[in-house]
Amino acid sequence: MLFRLENRLGELRADTLTAAAIVAAFGAAGLIAGYVIASGKPIPIALTLGTVAGIALLGALPLVIWIILAGVLLISGPVVMFVPELEKAGWVFALLGFFLTGAAMLYSAVGRQRFDRPLPAFVVMMILLFVYGLVSMAYSDGPIMEGVRAGKRYFQFFGLLFILAVVPFPLGLVRRWWWFLVALAMVQLPFAAYQRFVLAPMLEGRPYVFPLDVVVGTMEGSLTGGGSSSVMALLLVFVLSYLIAAYREGILPMRRLLLLATLVAAPMPLGEVNLLVVLLPLALVTVHFDLIRRRPFRFALIAVLALVLIAITGWAYLAINAQPGQSVAGTIEAIIAYNFGSTGYYGGNSLNRTTVYSYWLQHQSLSDPVSLFFGHGLGSAFGGVGEPNPGHMDQAHAHKFIGLTAASSVLWDLGLVGLVLLVGLNLSAAHYAARLTALARPGFDRASCRALNTMTLMLLAMLFYSNAPIGVPSLEVLMALSIGLIAWRWRSAPRESRAYGEHRAA
Repeated sequence: MLFRLENRLGELRADTLTAAAIVAAFGAAGLIAGYVIASGKPIPIALTLGTVAGIALLGALPLVIWIILAGVLLISGPVVMFVPELEKAGWVFALLGFFLTGAAMLYSAVGRQRFDRPLPAFVVMMILLFVYGLVSMAYSDGPIMEGVRAGKRYFQFFGLLFILAVVPFPLGLVRRWWWFLVALAMVQLPFAAYQRFVLAPMLEGRPYVFPLDVVVGTMEGSLTGGGSSSVMALLLVFVLSYLIAAYREGILPMRRLLLLATLVAAPMPLGEVNLLVVLLPLALVTVHFDLIRRRPFRFALIAVLALVLIAITGWAYLAINAQPGQSVAGTIEAIIAYNFGSTGYYGGNSLNRTTVYSYWLQHQSLSDPVSLFFGHGLGSAFGGVGEPNPGHMDQAHAHKFIGLTAASSVLWDLGLVGLVLLVGLNLSAAHYAARLTALARPGFDRASCRALNTMTLMLLAMLFYSNAPIGVPSLEVLMALSIGLIAWRWRSAPRESRAYGEHRAA
């Protein structure tokens, strides 16, 4: 009997074994799903249903991506702002994000169309960060639901990046995503104007509320104060860099560039996003980096003139948005104080974007290497003004706001190893985007690669500016889409285009 069984196993084809493994996996998944649903806990149930939906919608991946892009970047923000009771409706898009994670895993195993190139290094680091974050819940001193909630915040749209890295979507579809981003940037103006001139005055005088924070366009915001204005600014600068790169490639005439650039840049002065002082010069330098290398002296002269123009524009920007009774010089001093000085971002004894790192270092020791290198577990540093479910380390350091930025949150949650992975994957993505720019074909290909290279560097700056990269859906979607497109472009490069690019580089 054993001999006959051995012969039968030897006759099975590889695809038969794969099918049997999939059937067995479905059976195991059914048992696990039944157990989770029986537990009655909403977050594990949501994650489980998202995975099941991923399998069911495997044949409609472009539709799911469209739903996430339009839902998170265009619909969810205004709906939640004006109907806060529908905040949980945004979980639908998070479920679809987790679905894409499951779909990417399944496609990697059984998908028929494959890329020729292996996964780029930054995608591998993204996978390691994902697995590492989940494992950290095992050694965390906080409750398990603290880690589960953090897992949802951290990784809800990683699936968008993973699916772009494993599925060879057609170029025409990718082009439509790009034009969606351009249209999305132009749509920000009417929303931002309404928020600046109608909603912001309504918030004047409310305690702990800075009215201009409500100028977020279609991104996340609240009528009680706070909002993702920096995400809107990031989107606008990203699209502006693409338009300039498209003009350089001759696919966008000057007249149309001026029109589109005006519509895209118009919302910038309506809010107050000091990070624009960093994002705009960074974008302009990156988009024109090849010209800077060829003509450094001419660039130096242009840079001096640009700095003068930026200084004048920045002074006017601060004058428009300054607090009542405060001079522009006083505003600049305040900005420096709560970014690089000792003034707390939220006042009192709270930390700011500089002291948050020195404070972390003061509370680390080689006598506790686990906390130093691996952190206290996912979600331990989560907190904020009025947050009902703060992490256990945020509670231990009450009113300090140790998770003020994404980088500081990761230091407390996942330690130095986690921060190295997070920063490393962004640097790796920037490196790949720069290589793609050098090897790209003229036209849309090179323009999009230049813009993606710009985006990676701006995303790196965002890690040290706010905690939005690990908690705000709109920024997480923009990050996953842009880095995912770099992976898609790297893996889908045809041989003739690579040979053409290598010839040009030589």
